[in-house]
Amino acid sequence: MNHHVETTALSFSSYIAAVASPVLVFDRHLDVVDANDLAGAVSASFRIGTNLARFTFLNQMVEETTADWQRESRRTVALLRDFLGRSNDDQRFRELLGELMAQSETFAELWGRAADEPETYGTSSFTNPLVGAMRLGYEHFHQPDDDHVVMLWVPADRVSAQRLDRLRDMVTDR
Repeated sequence: MNHHVETTALSFSSYIAAVASPVLVFDRHLDVVDANDLAGAVSASFRIGTNLARFTFLNQMVEETTADWQRESRRTVALLRDFLGRSNDDQRFRELLGELMAQSETFAELWGRAADEPETYGTSSFTNPLVGAMRLGYEHFHQPDDDHVVMLWVPADRVSAQRLDRLRDMVTDR
């Protein structure tokens, strides 16, 4: 692993744990490399070690349980395409793309379409088994020469804020 990349990921860890909102860090392959407990409680996709693209396209439950899965899938493809455009010679990237193309017709179809611009902010809906539906806004933060993205989530409405507070209480009571 590149020392700069390793140092960058490790430097986030103490801050990530201290943030009161769901927050995660993912790398150029969309692997979650760090996340606080609340992020993991919001969605299993936000747990350390999860690949966001595999989770989106290879887990059938995601398509069935995500309110706007088509939009989320397009966002994921746009992020992957953006990172690939920065370095075409990444063998791991090619392997990930091959796996997704072979195992997901939807991914292959979306990858073959014209490129969307990656969204670095917006809202997503989550159905959490413990607290119910939540709408959360997100924003990506990253340094230009770094392949790590910090993704911070905040409630998009009052009901979602109340449900996120309940979920936070459950996570901190563990």
